[in-house]
Amino acid sequence: MIATKRGKEAVRREAKTFARIMWETWAPAGWFTETEFEATMSSFENPDWADVTLHSYQVRWGEAAKDPRYRALDERVHAAKTIAVPTLMIQGGADGVTLAASTAGKDRYFTGGYHRHVLDGVGHFPTREAAQMVNKLLLEFLAK
Repeated sequence: MIATKRGKEAVRREAKTFARIMWETWAPAGWFTETEFEATMSSFENPDWADVTLHSYQVRWGEAAKDPRYRALDERVHAAKTIAVPTLMIQGGADGVTLAASTAGKDRYFTGGYHRHVLDGVGHFPTREAAQMVNKLLLEFLAK
């Protein structure tokens, strides 16, 4: 949607509607209240919100140029074949964007240890949908 000219215009014109669609389709129903949604939407009133959001998605899809100030870092990231630090990966089992099956079997890329946790019934926003569980997993990971 946001890779097209009409999609970009819609995000700029209807930021709240765009966000609601993401919140309602990327995670199971009932994970947020209307009050929580409205409180979060106040951040969308920032005049840079649409530009930052659109650029983030477009760069990921190769539809916009990356910031040249980070070229050296980007080259290092893409040159890496493995990650040598302990890694914690938390994902929602009901993620409507990144399917849990797509992150399985990635242990070989993490030579410093890979701890993957898929949270049943949680969607794309684990830190919001299951904050206590994420906190518990994070504290256990950091204690090691």
